[in-house]
Amino acid sequence: MRFKKITYLLIVSFTVSFLIRTTGTLFPQIFQNVYIVKLTIITNLFFNVVQALFFICFLRSYTAGRKRPLKTVCLLSIIGSFLAAVTYLKKFCLIFKLDIFSLYLINRYVDAFIPLVSSFFILLFFVSFKKVQTHEEYKILDRPISSAIIGSVIFFLLHLIVMANLFIFHKFNWLEHTHRYVGLCTLSSIVLAAVFILHFYIRFFQYQQNQELQGHT
Repeated sequence: MRFKKITYLLIVSFTVSFLIRTTGTLFPQIFQNVYIVKLTIITNLFFNVVQALFFICFLRSYTAGRKRPLKTVCLLSIIGSFLAAVTYLKKFCLIFKLDIFSLYLINRYVDAFIPLVSSFFILLFFVSFKKVQTHEEYKILDRPISSAIIGSVIFFLLHLIVMANLFIFHKFNWLEHTHRYVGLCTLSSIVLAAVFILHFYIRFFQYQQNQELQGHT
């Protein structure tokens, strides 16, 4: 029951975070409002914390008797999600003028590296999950997992381009915030990736509901 609620919260927070990101790309002037900036940071922080809780619940509920690699990638995904949450916590402290983080953490290389690592760990999770599905899971979740793998690959590649741009040209910009044409092309990729991953979470939530109903019969 608790895991199902976490999955539902993940779907909601993922959707809200994605909508804010999309709206901000299409209408960047909204971020001139400091309250919108604060809301965006809080929403993304909440999403990453909920995502970490999702993987914690998955580790506790779905890895018993499974192959060890799935447990390992669950732990890596938890670490990656919490690291991503820390980057938004850092922004949260900056925007609310809380002097908590050391100056060495305010580093563009850290800000580019953490999302790259986090997206890679989550990609590994979906690949590993696909390999060790039970027969019952396969019937319902195989295509959604494949969908999530495609979405995760897209996000990983986008973060990889940002990191490469930082090392080669010494410029740190999220792709959707660069040239208008690049931003719109990137936004299309983000929309596609988000829909693919959201499809998995929705189907997984439905799978949890079915399991719960079967447990009461």
